Amino acid sequence: MEKILKGDVVRDEILKNLGGMKVLGVIKFGSSPDAESYLKGIKKTAEKIGDSVLEVQMSEKADNTSIINKISEIKTMVNGILLLKPFPKGMDIERVIDEIGPEKDVEGIHPENLGLLFSNPKIVPPTAGSVIEIIKFYNIKTRGKRCVIIGRSEVVGKPLSLLLLQKGIFGDATVTICHSQTENIKEITREGDIIIVSIGKPKFVKKDFLKEGSIVIDVGINEFEGKIVGDVDYEDVFDTVEAITPVPNGVGKVTSALIFKNLHNL
Repeated sequence: MEKILKGDVVRDEILKNLGGMKVLGVIKFGSSPDAESYLKGIKKTAEKIGDSVLEVQMSEKADNTSIINKISEIKTMVNGILLLKPFPKGMDIERVIDEIGPEKDVEGIHPENLGLLFSNPKIVPPTAGSVIEIIKFYNIKTRGKRCVIIGRSEVVGKPLSLLLLQKGIFGDATVTICHSQTENIKEITREGDIIIVSIGKPKFVKKDFLKEGSIVIDVGINEFEGKIVGDVDYEDVFDTVEAITPVPNGVGKVTSALIFKNLHNL
């Protein structure tokens, strides 16, 4: 196994198996540099595999009725719908997701798609799915291993725990979730063979969190002292771990590819 688990090669492997003129509807609210940058990357990925993007611009003050009406309007024109943050204040996310429906849900966050994570997952939240794709690409066997997830979000920690519990060589893990209220967290993480970190705190995990030879997957992307860093102190842990994802060019590189993989699985 390579020491540095780069995401770009994983992304390219996913994308080369996709294509077929699917249309992704992207709804953007107001003007946000982060949203603009993300949309640019989505368009570039779509062009690479022969898909197309229907961009819908809405006001940052759009109300729930106008958002739902717009979704209803474009549903027959696209194969899947992606909502870009930031959302308007007061947006009823549950109502909006319900309008998108499981059949257009490229983010895997509709209750029906989330429910399938317990048995037969078809559409998975892209960030959680990206972690699994990295595990598969680098042939990281999880069967019987102790996997510790730091973070319990609805789009990473929780769905990822269910994916790692699926039967198979890239499942069958013994999973522990740590969070902000976990006591003696270092004692727990030092027992982990595979540590997955998604808490939004720059350089939170140091080498004293890890046992020698563990594998670390860093989901975090943070701006810190003028640089983009992960939730793991990469330099501090590097000599301790067997392998680690870098930030940037780690999990984040794979996420947009998972959106298109979901699009083609809908």
